[in-house]
This record gives sequence, C-alpha cells and structure tokens, in this order.
Amino acid sequence: MHGVFAGLTTLDIIHALDHEPDTATKTTSTNHVMAAGGPATNAAVTAAALNRVAGALKPGHEDEALAMTLLTALGGGTVAQFLAVDLKESGVLSLDATAASSTEDTPAISSIIEHPRGRMVASTNARLDVDVDTGRALLRAQIERVGPPDVVLVDGHNPGLANEALKWGVELAHEDGSHRGENLDDPFAFIEAKPPHLRILDGGSWKDWLTPLLPLIDIAVVSADFCPPVLTQPDGEQVAAFLRGFGITRVIRTQGPDPVQWWWAGTSGEVEVPSVNAISTLGAGDIFHGALAWALGHLHHSSRIIAEDEAGSTHPHARDTHVHTDGMDNPSAVIAFASDVAALSTQSFGTRSWRETPELESIVARFLEAN
Repeated sequence: MHGVFAGLTTLDIIHALDHEPDTATKTTSTNHVMAAGGPATNAAVTAAALNRVAGALKPGHEDEALAMTLLTALGGGTVAQFLAVDLKESGVLSLDATAASSTEDTPAISSIIEHPRGRMVASTNARLDVDVDTGRALLRAQIERVGPPDVVLVDGHNPGLANEALKWGVELAHEDGSHRGENLDDPFAFIEAKPPHLRILDGGSWKDWLTPLLPLIDIAVVSADFCPPVLTQPDGEQVAAFLRGFGITRVIRTQGPDPVQWWWAGTSGEVEVPSVNAISTLGAGDIFHGALAWALGHLHHSSRIIAEDEAGSTHPHARDTHVHTDGMDNPSAVIAFASDVAALSTQSFGTRSWRETPELESIVARFLEAN
C-alpha cells in the first residue's frame, strides 16, 4: 500500500508535568518527547505504524510495496536533518520541497507543556517557502519507484504542494483519445476527472486558501471547529451542505469525545467513539485522520491486488481502472477503526508512544479480519 500525505511539518517538543506549573519557579517534567509534528506528518506516521503492524499480522503482506510518502518542506540546518531522520525511522519518506529562499530557515518549532489542568503551547509559527516544481518532480520520482498511491491526504498547509498531490493520477482525455496530465483549454477538467484513488482533506479548521482545493477532494474530514466564512457557527448539517456545493458528497465530522458524524452519498449517520481514560489528547485528531486514510488505502490496495490477480497481471505497479470505495454504503466501519486508534493514542503520553502498545495489534487484527 502506498499513501501520499502533503502538508505541514513542525518540530514538536512536548513535556509532561504532574502538576499545574508555577510561573515563578523552574519545573521538572515527568516525561518528554521531541518529534516531527504537524497534521499531515502525524497522519503519515500513524499510517506507517498501522502498515507495520498489518505487515506483521498478515502473511505475505510484508512483501507488498509498502510506503508512506510525505510531501512537505523541512527547511534547513540541524532541525531539518533531525526531522528527516525521525520520519525515516518512523517509516515515512519525506520529500523536501523547501524553496531556495528558505533553505537557511527552520520550520515551525512548537513547545507544548501538558499538565493535569490543561495544555500550554508556544510556537514560532514559522512559514517556509516551497518550490512546487521541485515537489512535483520529487513526487513523480517516488511514485515511479514505489507505485501509484492508494490514498492521498492533504492538510491544507502548503497549498501548492497539496494541489500537486491532489492532481496526481488525473488523466485528462483529449479529442484524439490521448491523455496527458493537464488540459489548459478546460479550466474545469481537473474537477470533472477523478483519479483511481481517494483524496482526503484533513480540515481541522477553516483556512482561507482551502477554497481552490475543495473541488479536488473526495472525502472531507473536518472537526467541530471547521466553520467556512459563509456560516456564523460550525453547524454539521450546514458544513456538509457547504462542502456539497464543491462536489464533496462524503463528509466526516469529528467532535472530540462525542459521536463522529458522517454524510455519505445522500445518507447520514453517527458513530460512537470509545469511552477511555484519556491521559493526553495531543495529536488525536491527526491520528484519527491517519488511521482513516490507512484504512481506506488498505481497502483500495486490497481491491487492486484482487483485480490484478484476476487479470493475470504480474507487474508490481500495474493498476486497475477506478477501483474506488464508491460502493461503500457508509463509512461506519472505517470511522470505528480510526476512532479506536485515536482513542488508544489518548491513553499514553505524547504523539508516538501509543504505537508500541499491545492493544494496537488487536485493533488492526480486527480490522483485517473484517476486511
């Protein structure tokens, strides 16, 4: 399975305290972690962790082309080097599209302190310039190496890179029957054409630059805070209706510990989330998105392998035509799986330690048995 993620990468420095900090004294943390962060980054790390567990559980699975690719900007210097190594050790290949103007700059650095009464966050909120042409070339080379994506997720940050990831795999027909990657004569061609894989938006909160990306989205996963400027408050039904105006008929809306709402090709429903003793909710939304992307990508990859076997294909990068999840009546099963993974992550400190818990194997095993 190959997942492509595009978006923001930050350096997260996280401390845990066993009491509310006193601003007048120096406080010793009880735990700490330093790791790559950011919405798409955390989602990619999550998908890589699930891939690793699935590979250990499913005989033969480890021989398939497995890769999680992150199209992002890391900046320069020792921070960028650390991020690249951290991601590689987490099973994610980072494609660094930092523009020449930002190669001496560092990415956003976030300092996060978690204590019994809440969380404190300070961030540099640094923004790196990206080179879209470099990003496109890096993504093309990666796909030629490991095969086409089974799922694409963008977090809306670095919109130029998101645009490249979302348009990958869209072949536009010309009158003579030939295909190419773009059709300058028809500005709506990319909207009407669909790639074989699903394209997911991690829409945690509204960003003004999301609008031109929305027509390229198949599934929008938004939080309860997602409120387009045409709405006075983030009402779920109204948000789903707004997104339908861009052709997005599949919307999933998380609400923290409350049920996950979904609207799916004319139907709607809710999925209860597990009730757990949460230690830390840091990154739980990103982990939900990564687990959902992995589940949908797994279903696509499995369908493609079956189609290739039936067709007698032996080429490792051969693919079927439009194997999709359009036949899925509703997303309840994949939402329940993603909710289980996200809930598990809240029961341990930080954004990474949950990956080593024995409960994760049970969650993945149940999903594989059912799918």
